[in-house]
Amino acid sequence: MAKSTFQGYVRTYGGQDRNSGVTPGTLVASEVITFLSSTATATAVSVGATVNANAPFVLPQGAIPTNFIVLTAAGTSATATINLGSAANVTSIAQNLLVGAKGAALMTGSSVVGTGLPANTTVFANVGSTNGTGNVTGVFVYTFADQTAQPGEIGPA
Repeated sequence: MAKSTFQGYVRTYGGQDRNSGVTPGTLVASEVITFLSSTATATAVSVGATVNANAPFVLPQGAIPTNFIVLTAAGTSATATINLGSAANVTSIAQNLLVGAKGAALMTGSSVVGTGLPANTTVFANVGSTNGTGNVTGVFVYTFADQTAQPGEIGPA
């Protein structure tokens, strides 16, 4: 399968013409990430389904984390939790996020705001209040702050 990467936001008019007057909505993005569920030391999470320090997960400036979908749960405890955030504040995206069972959990940290992250952010994880064992793999879902909501065809003056 071919891959395509580009710099701009992807927005939709919900099937309507761009001149219809509706506000274009920013589409969500996601990435499969993996991290250890038992480490007390904040460690960069890895892109993909294996822990690999050579492929850290970096969110772009303006990203708004929304939720995490656990695909491979932490072992030992159904109540295992982890923290997600930046190197400076490992709970800034999520604190005590439940990863002991498959399911979705909302991001509620202090950096989850409508304006999005103020800078590119490498995501770190460490154990929350309840240890798990093994790796956790899941889908990290985020959207973007699109402050102008202007059609992409309209450029700066």
